Amino acid sequence: MSEELEIEFKNLLSKSEYNELLNIFNAREKDFFSQENHYFDTADSRLRKLNSGLRIRLLPQSAELTLKTPLGLHLLETTDQMTLEEAHAYLAGSTIKKDGMVGRKLTEMNILIEDLRIIGSLKTVRFETSVPEGLVVLDKSTYAGKLDYELEFEAQDHHEGLDFFNQFLEKYAIPRRIGKNKIARMKEAMDENERNVKP
Repeated sequence: MSEELEIEFKNLLSKSEYNELLNIFNAREKDFFSQENHYFDTADSRLRKLNSGLRIRLLPQSAELTLKTPLGLHLLETTDQMTLEEAHAYLAGSTIKKDGMVGRKLTEMNILIEDLRIIGSLKTVRFETSVPEGLVVLDKSTYAGKLDYELEFEAQDHHEGLDFFNQFLEKYAIPRRIGKNKIARMKEAMDENERNVKP
C-alpha cells in the first residue's frame, strides 16, 4: 500500500514522432511491457465529477488498484498492490478490494464500493527509460477501436520537470499537444462509438 504525489507531464504524439523517440532511446523488444487498465466509476460518474480516476491495472507479474485524486497542480496516487489472481477475481465481479487504502479513501469521499462498476478498459504497450531528470515513458494505447501514442515524463519537482519537458519537446521538434488523460480519451471514444451505432 502506498500514497505518493504524481508529478507527471504528458503530450500526445504522432506515430512517426513515437517511432523516432524509440529510435533515439535505442528501444529494443525486451524493453517493452504490456499493461491493462480497467476503469471504475459509479453510474452517475461521481469520480469523474470529482476529477478523480479509479483503476485496476494488470501488469505482467502483478496487479494494482489505484485511485487518483487532485492535489495542487498534480494528482495524489493511492495504491493497493494485488496478485493477478486477486485482480481477476475482482474484475470478474466488477468490484474492487474494500479493505485497503483505496477503499478507505473512497469511503472518505462518500463513494460506496457497491456503487462502482467497470466503465471500460485500455491496453498499453509501454517503454520506460530513466534520464538524470526523471523517467521518460512512451505509450502505445488501444481502447474502443482507437490507437494513440503518448509521451509521459515523471519528475520529482514540478518546475524542474516542466522545464525539462518543454526543452525535450523543443529539442525534438514535437508540437505541444495537451491531451486528456487515458480514462477520458477512452470514455470519449466509447461515447462516440455509442452515438455512431444509434439509428
